[in-house]
Amino acid sequence: MNALVTGGTGFIGSHLVEKLCSNNTSVRCISKDYLNSDQLENLNVELINADLVSGSLPEDLLDDIDVVFHVAGVTHAQSKKEYYDGNYLATKQLIEFCVNSSHKTKRFIYVSSLTAVGPSLTGTEVNETTPYHPVSDYGTSKMMAEYEILKYRSQIPISIVRPSAVYGPRERDMYMYMKSIKHGIQLLIGFNKKYLNLIYVDDLVDGIIKAAENIKAEDEIYFLGSEIAYPNEDIGNTIAQILDKSPLNIHLPHCLVFGICGLEELLGKICKKQMYLNTQKARELIQNSWACSIEKAKAQLGFNPHISLYEGFLNTFTWYKRMGWL
Repeated sequence: MNALVTGGTGFIGSHLVEKLCSNNTSVRCISKDYLNSDQLENLNVELINADLVSGSLPEDLLDDIDVVFHVAGVTHAQSKKEYYDGNYLATKQLIEFCVNSSHKTKRFIYVSSLTAVGPSLTGTEVNETTPYHPVSDYGTSKMMAEYEILKYRSQIPISIVRPSAVYGPRERDMYMYMKSIKHGIQLLIGFNKKYLNLIYVDDLVDGIIKAAENIKAEDEIYFLGSEIAYPNEDIGNTIAQILDKSPLNIHLPHCLVFGICGLEELLGKICKKQMYLNTQKARELIQNSWACSIEKAKAQLGFNPHISLYEGFLNTFTWYKRMGWL
């Protein structure tokens, strides 16, 4: 199999590229710059400098390509337009390029997000039949990208995978949470239990590849996540166990979460710096349950996440420590 991967220098994309290369897959990557490309240096990867948003793609980009893995996207932004451009517009440009190319690929895999559908509002897991109800600009932009891809389902074989929250080595968001616990504080949003489906990056990559290789996945959508959604306290306690800490639990009212995130957003705009927290992130953080069913992926793809929460965070902590982050 010859594969094109967008976002190959990013968190999920780099793990996908490594796995593909270990399976003797020929890999071509698109990157708008060469930042973080060092992690691909030891792999036999063809790296192409191109900008998906502008649509300035080389005419021979798809030559000999069997599968397109569209992983690139914007997860943190200062404006709605940045989410729109990085997630919707970039996807629109790429799928149109693939459809209009003289070389027809065998499969187009889009890595979307649970946030494209939205949180569980009824206490039951969302699944592939749940109507879209995103709660953030990020989720809305991913939903729009899905709609755009589905428009071409009769012209190119497509599959959409929706990861839940993803963690593992090279991921930066969970690092902040782990760092807080190391300093003896576990921040909990609100005063009621909140649930989060978490998938370790290696399990996610296995699911993405299964979707690309299985004929049953053509013209299908799948949630990829863990078997269960974990209470936030369990996630924090697992990290505390690994760090050998007994953190103080501090519950933050939703109004305070919006206040903190709003201030962080304002500072980012003043300093013209990308910040992790903003009011859009607050909208996601205050939800009671980000739970999704993976039964369809298990039944049709043989998807089987096997990395436990403890093992996954231990691997993540070990990488953070090796990199000098913790």
